[in-house]
Amino acid sequence: MSLSRRTLLTGCTAAVAALPLLTACSPAQARNSLAGSRAAEPDLSTADGWLTWIADNRDHLALSLTDTAGLRVAHRARTTQPLASAVKVAQLAAYATAVAEGGLDPNEQIRVGDWERYYVPVDGGAHLNALAELGIPTDATGLYAADPELRVALERLVTMMIAHSDSAVPDLLRDRLGTEAVLRAARAGGWADADVRSLCAEYLFLLLPDEAPAPGAPLPRRLAIGFELERRHRDDEALRDQVRDRLLTQPLPTYDAQLTWASDTAASTPEQLAALHRAIAEGRYLPGPAGDIARGVLEGKAAGNLPADMLGFGFKGGSLPGVLTAGMSARFTDGRVAAGALLAHGGISAAQLQQGDPSLPLLTALRDPAWRDRLISALRG
Repeated sequence: MSLSRRTLLTGCTAAVAALPLLTACSPAQARNSLAGSRAAEPDLSTADGWLTWIADNRDHLALSLTDTAGLRVAHRARTTQPLASAVKVAQLAAYATAVAEGGLDPNEQIRVGDWERYYVPVDGGAHLNALAELGIPTDATGLYAADPELRVALERLVTMMIAHSDSAVPDLLRDRLGTEAVLRAARAGGWADADVRSLCAEYLFLLLPDEAPAPGAPLPRRLAIGFELERRHRDDEALRDQVRDRLLTQPLPTYDAQLTWASDTAASTPEQLAALHRAIAEGRYLPGPAGDIARGVLEGKAAGNLPADMLGFGFKGGSLPGVLTAGMSARFTDGRVAAGALLAHGGISAAQLQQGDPSLPLLTALRDPAWRDRLISALRG
C-alpha cells in the first residue's frame, strides 16, 4: 500500500476527518454546477493524479517542502493563497503555549452549549464527526448536540479541532486567549503574519450576505466586522436561531457562490505555514513544553499506524470550494525531520475535493526520489 495521509490516519472517512468540505448544496447539485468540467479529471487521491493536475495548474499551486538533510522543493512558496482549515495550527500553537505557561487547564470542562455558540453547521460534517467521537447525541435537527449541558475536557476539544477539523474550537480558543495571543504563538514558530479571523463569521458571511462586508473591503475592516458578528452569534440566541432556521428551511448558496466566497477567506503562504510545522516537529518551538503539546496533537491521529522508518507524522489540512490545503511534518528514524505545505486554489472540482489528499504530493516527494524528480519537472513545466 502506498503511504498517504489516508493510510496513516486509519479510521478517518476519506476527506471528512481532516479536510471538511463545505457543501452548501448536495453533491449532486455541486456536480451539476460543474457540468462543463472535464469528463476525466485527475484523481487527486493518487500521486500520479496530482502530477497530472499540477502540470496543468502550476499557477493554482503554491508549495514548500524541506527537510533537515538539505531537501528543498519550492514553487510559488511566497505566494498568498487560501488556507482553509490548515490555519488551525495557529490556534493549536496558542493553546499549547497557554497550557505550557499555566494560562489554560487542559482538563477544564467546557459546556457543549458554549462550544456550539461558535458553530455554524456548514462545515461538511466536521462538528458532527467530533460529536460522534465524543459520544454526544444530536438533537432532532441532526445539526447540534441534544444536551448543551454536557461537558467536555478542553484538551479533547482541541483534539477534535485537529483530528476532525471542528471549526468552533479555534474561535473559542481565540476568543478566550485573544487574537494577539494567537498571532504571537504563530510568530514564535516563524509564521510572521498569520491571517487569524473568526471562522464563525466567515461562514456567516456566506449564509447571511447582508451581514458581510462590502466586496473588496480592506482586511482590517473585514476582521472587525467578523469579530463583532461572531460576538453577536455567541451572545444572541435569536441570531443562532435565525441561522438554524435559515439552514433548515432555505436552499444554501450555489456552488459558484461558494467558490467566490472561498477566495476571500483566510490566506497565507506555504513557506510561512510550513515554518510553524517545522518548528514544532524539530523541537524548536518555545516554550519547549508548548512544542511537545502541539506535536502530540498533530501527530496523534497517525500514532500507531506509521511505517517502520517514521517516528511521527503531523498533519492539518483543509478544504473549501476550489481549495485544497495541507500543512505537515514527518520525523524519521534516521534523524531527518521534514515539513511542508501545499496550497491549491482553483481548477479543483467538487468531486476532486471529496476525494483529494493534499498531503500526498508532499509525502510521496519525501519518500520517492524518482517521483520527486517528476514533481519538480511538472512544477517547472
